[in-house]
Amino acid sequence: MAHKSKPNILFLMTDQQRNDTFSCINPEVLTPYLDELIGDSVFFSNARCANPSCVPSRAAIMTGKFPSECECPTFITQLPAHETTFMTRLQEAGYHTAVIGKQHFAGSSIKRGYDEEMIIDGHSAFYPDDTIQPYLDYLAEHGVDRKAVMSKTLISGGTWNVESQYHLDDYLGELGKAWMDKKGRAAQADDKPWFLTLSFSGPHHPYDCEGTEYAELYDHEKLSAPESTYADLDEKPPHFKKMGSYADIYLKHFSEETFKKTKRSYYANVSLIDRKIGELIRIMKEHNLYDNTLIIYTSDHGDFMGDFGMVEKMQCLSDSLMRVPLFVKPPIQGFQGFEVKDDVLNIDIAATCLEAAGGEVPSSLSSYSYTGYWDETREKKVREAVYMEAGTIKGCIHQGMKTVHYMDRSYGELYDLNNDPLERRNLWNDPRYTEQKLEGYRFIVDHMYRAIPKSDVPWNVGTPDI
Repeated sequence: MAHKSKPNILFLMTDQQRNDTFSCINPEVLTPYLDELIGDSVFFSNARCANPSCVPSRAAIMTGKFPSECECPTFITQLPAHETTFMTRLQEAGYHTAVIGKQHFAGSSIKRGYDEEMIIDGHSAFYPDDTIQPYLDYLAEHGVDRKAVMSKTLISGGTWNVESQYHLDDYLGELGKAWMDKKGRAAQADDKPWFLTLSFSGPHHPYDCEGTEYAELYDHEKLSAPESTYADLDEKPPHFKKMGSYADIYLKHFSEETFKKTKRSYYANVSLIDRKIGELIRIMKEHNLYDNTLIIYTSDHGDFMGDFGMVEKMQCLSDSLMRVPLFVKPPIQGFQGFEVKDDVLNIDIAATCLEAAGGEVPSSLSSYSYTGYWDETREKKVREAVYMEAGTIKGCIHQGMKTVHYMDRSYGELYDLNNDPLERRNLWNDPRYTEQKLEGYRFIVDHMYRAIPKSDVPWNVGTPDI
């Protein structure tokens, strides 16, 4: 049960999961348990992340600030110690906080804000020991050779050689179930509401669920090929074709069969996570924790998974990477879920949790909380435009037009998502869209200005508003 008027909060997170990986919107994917949770949730079908890379995107979610604002704009940057996570703010609001799984603080000395930690930051048994040691201990305890769990047979991944119970995401799911069962049994004695982050490592590469019972759910020959092609990259800035093995251009190096097996492995990982979350939800219902718990689900960014002939990710603002899953089950018994098509960003998870906890949302945070979608006493705030970053690349979406600026470059990207949702036709040099490009630049400049320290300080005492 929840603590008095404050709901418990469960934050479910995956890594590198596309927005179209639920069977309720893509019948190729099998996610019955997540579909059921979506049915009880506000489902944001046009949600995006702030950055297409793990570290900055997670930094933005943890602080409720854009990566440039929290001084963590790239993969090789770290959150500075003077920043504050929303988990720390929840602690201050009286919550007991815990984490299981990936966080990617990346060596930051920031106060993380958890009373309990089981942080595992790798994606397979091949990661450095210090990032996955509890998982390695688990494998060793069961006599499983870490070097033998997977054979590389796919694009950035391969075939799983042992029982699926030894997969990292199965292990994380079991840890989450054990934590929830313990919390449920102690519910009457708890004097604090709780917040739990359960953060899975998948379906991030290596795509390693081929060979599991989850892969057997899929016939790879029946999986669709993407509509966009490698040839469409001719419309985009030159670095799209210069990422080499990092983006693994499969059309140049791999067969269609190999790609479809890679896609099956990716989907299989999603189905594994779906199963573990279904089991977790069952435990919550057994302990009467489900109805009064706020449950949030998202991912840090997406995956090309064949779009434009690529898999994995790169430094760009393509919707293959920027669109992410996002849905929220309110702490309301019998809540009937519905879809929201508003453009939203997952950095507002911080404001949502703080509002739900009855705390204040500092003015320095992004303040477009989702609570107004189910709580009539709260204002429903909708963004006029969505702003995104990828280091020196800045972009925005306004009324379906996507503008992408490249620092120190004469080229850029401009797409009419209303008519070209796959971003195959770059309108950057089309004079008929000059007005839309300028409007996009206005939003980009405004956001970049707000990231400058003390940009909100008045020009002088008594200065009139501009």
